[in-house]
Amino acid sequence: MVTETQELIVFHAVVKHASYAKAAEELALSASGVSRIVTRIEERLGVRLVQRTTRKLSLTEAGTAFYARTTQILLDLAEAEAEIQEHQLHPRGLLKMSASVFFGQLHIAPLLDELLKRFSELSIDLTLSNRFVDLIDEGVDLAVRIGALTDSRLVARRLCTNKRILVASPDYLARRGVPQSVEELREHDCVIYTGFSKSREWKLIGSEGPVTVPISGRLATNNVEVLTATAKQGHGITVGATVSVAPSLLSGELVRVLPDFEFEPSAVFAVYPSSRQLSSKVRATVDFLTEKLTEPPSWDRSLSGRVPGFPYTTSG
Repeated sequence: MVTETQELIVFHAVVKHASYAKAAEELALSASGVSRIVTRIEERLGVRLVQRTTRKLSLTEAGTAFYARTTQILLDLAEAEAEIQEHQLHPRGLLKMSASVFFGQLHIAPLLDELLKRFSELSIDLTLSNRFVDLIDEGVDLAVRIGALTDSRLVARRLCTNKRILVASPDYLARRGVPQSVEELREHDCVIYTGFSKSREWKLIGSEGPVTVPISGRLATNNVEVLTATAKQGHGITVGATVSVAPSLLSGELVRVLPDFEFEPSAVFAVYPSSRQLSSKVRATVDFLTEKLTEPPSWDRSLSGRVPGFPYTTSG
């Protein structure tokens, strides 16, 4: 269906060339198609706009007036389109962003200075919360999330890996001994992560493939920060997402257990509402995060040479 704006473009091409055929050639239409569009405009307005003779086309008085008024309309439209395209090329405006408290403080907040300097017309409203934030209902442009994503209304762009390993405090291991096999985990106290579908069964991946072992313990939680804190207090062996436990591994408050095994890794994602036209401020910020949260992530690279199973180079 031809829109009214497209009709105006056709009408102006006819006036410019004083010819249906030349207007049709410019617009890649048929001459009869151009004629029908002009006739449709005239029928809608109830007035003749173009005088047709065998020699040339000319405007009627009404056609001249209509041409003058619509010329400004098309100019305004062109300026509006140019302004929007300029806006798309140069991110500006307020970006509402969300992340968990721990990840936001440790890995997003340090990036904001460079982000704001790179895009001088961009403003950031960063909300840190451990509750679930509904991006669409709460008007949030972009979130950084870790783990499985289930909301089909959202688009997710993977940023980097979230490795998950076994950790415990030196005090706990001194009391209970260091397990030498996955099967020995059955005899240990474990801090249980209820975010797993089978929270009392750990599926670990080793050099010979996956292995599953039942575990037990007196503490259970769905919060990775609580897992880290209670493990440091000596309550048992637990799941350690390296994004959370890397500082404790470096300080010696936690040590890696069974370094030849780890859980299936999850990932860190940039998440934003699905949209046919992604705004420049969201696109630019996601590209920036992709540039900064490289693979392997900085927290894993910091463990290189200090914790078993992290062979990354420290450069880059």
